[in-house]
Amino acid sequence: MVTPPPKVHQEYSHRLPGVYGEFGAGAGVHAFYLQSALTPAQLGWVSLISDIRGSERWPVRDLFQRDVDNERVTESLLPYLQDGEKIKFFNPLTLTLLPMEENSDRVLTQMPRVVGSQVLEGDQEWDCLERPDYHRIRWVPGNPEYALLEWYDTKTKLVAIDGQHRLSALKRYWTDATAAGHESFVGWRIPVVVVSFRSSEGREEPPSVLEVVRSIFVYINTQAKVVNRARAILLSDESVNGVCAQEVVQRAHANDLAPADKRETEQAPLLLFDWRGEESEKQRVHAPAAVMRVEEIYDWFEWYLLDEDFEDGQYTQLGINPTHTLHDAFFSRKLHHHHSKVLREMIQEDLLPGLSYVIENFAPYRDYIRSLRDLERKYETHERSDLARHAFYELRFGTNLAPESVRPDVERLLAEIKNEVEGLRGQHLQALMNLDIGMRGVICAFGELRQQFDRPKWGDVAKWFVDGLNLLYEEGWLNTATGGKKREFLRHVAQDHNDVVTNYRLEDARGALGAYVQLLVAAYGRPLPQTWREGWSAYRDDVAERLQTRIIRGYRKEVRPALKEEFPEGGTALTEAVNEKATKDGKRQMRRFERQLEKIGAGATVGT
Repeated sequence: MVTPPPKVHQEYSHRLPGVYGEFGAGAGVHAFYLQSALTPAQLGWVSLISDIRGSERWPVRDLFQRDVDNERVTESLLPYLQDGEKIKFFNPLTLTLLPMEENSDRVLTQMPRVVGSQVLEGDQEWDCLERPDYHRIRWVPGNPEYALLEWYDTKTKLVAIDGQHRLSALKRYWTDATAAGHESFVGWRIPVVVVSFRSSEGREEPPSVLEVVRSIFVYINTQAKVVNRARAILLSDESVNGVCAQEVVQRAHANDLAPADKRETEQAPLLLFDWRGEESEKQRVHAPAAVMRVEEIYDWFEWYLLDEDFEDGQYTQLGINPTHTLHDAFFSRKLHHHHSKVLREMIQEDLLPGLSYVIENFAPYRDYIRSLRDLERKYETHERSDLARHAFYELRFGTNLAPESVRPDVERLLAEIKNEVEGLRGQHLQALMNLDIGMRGVICAFGELRQQFDRPKWGDVAKWFVDGLNLLYEEGWLNTATGGKKREFLRHVAQDHNDVVTNYRLEDARGALGAYVQLLVAAYGRPLPQTWREGWSAYRDDVAERLQTRIIRGYRKEVRPALKEEFPEGGTALTEAVNEKATKDGKRQMRRFERQLEKIGAGATVGT
């Protein structure tokens, strides 16, 4: 039997005994860990991600589970801990070691390299993995059950990357000495697994700290349990459409992190996007100013702009060919780290500026963006501008850095600002534009027109597209309000005969509102691009046919109830009558629409 090693001189400020283990390599890193347990008093050694000052400003793809649902902690987990009738057991907390700038809340950008060695202390030899000056783990050779993890608390943070709600509840339980069962809690030992990692042989540069921690978090939360779709999208480096959605939000995120006088004020603010995927009691908490969820942006890429991940359409739309760096990724249907980096650079060069131009220059969104920026400027000169800065910070990032003494004042001002935001949203984004169906139709039209016929640069198509889009919007072609002059043409395109929104599903846009917007943009956007001169007429007829088919389908639902009275027996006679009447009414509406398109395009010439 092996004798436990004697105590040695404590070189580091903190030490934790346990069992050493390691896993195989992947993504250029090798994971190792210590299984151990903490006393309640030692919970203070562990930080939540949200405790790290500035973590809310990390890039969107490094959004870990940093928002603790306090209602869940208060109403569910704490009562569970305090209930003397319930057996207490839960899975180990997953922790990791973040190397920090000394006496700072800043996480190092690159992970310091691990040095492997054998050390001798007293009569005991140890195998050791060490990040010098940060932390080390050592174990008795051949006996990993005798291991020690040691770290400097001035340069290393022990943080929870899974089990944050349990940790928060345990910390609160420990600090409440009057809580039921607290006396027995003193004797608890809370199971933990501390995970760390080192570069594999052959990797030229060490990974970034956040890159690897994100990878661990993603695995835990997608393999072991389900995270909500918004967070899964923001965390994925393996989905082409996920990376695209991340870059849309990251563009706004990076701009809003700049000082106020350095921001591009015409760019979409972070407030426009519901990007954090926050939940309370498993229910989505929607951001008050947001009009686009990150899931919706992902769906735009999948349905309208690129195609499903690794499908032929996506390969073509991104301009990949057999000699392209990303060809292998499509062949294997998997993005590796270096692929993701190349993809991000590609997106940032053309696709992202083109799509952003559409979002930021489409009249209702352009005006809403300007109003949001004006609102923030107004509060910059407000008598409570210091509180307002904290309130706007929370609107963007979901938290604020206000001192505890002024938190109540910030919350009151935040409620006031939210009310103003709701007013602006109602003012600028009316009817269809305040619903997913509106931008689905717009983005569908943008993506399809861009494909006709040689997929020019996204930015070039965007400028032409938005010019026509704004003209049709100003003329009321997307106005479903009662009394709108063009409202009749949206019948069975975006609303039915009972004024209920219809054809709103992602798959509906191509034959409904997306087709409708395409035809109008092409009419208002004359002259047509040079590349459309050949084949445009046939394509336009196809779009019109799709739209007419969808309108006729809507009329079938409209006319059937009335015709049932004429054909009480139902059957084939009723079906034929419904089809005849619906076809007649649908074609008549389409003919009126075509005449309007001809008037719009009268006198225009095709580009030469």
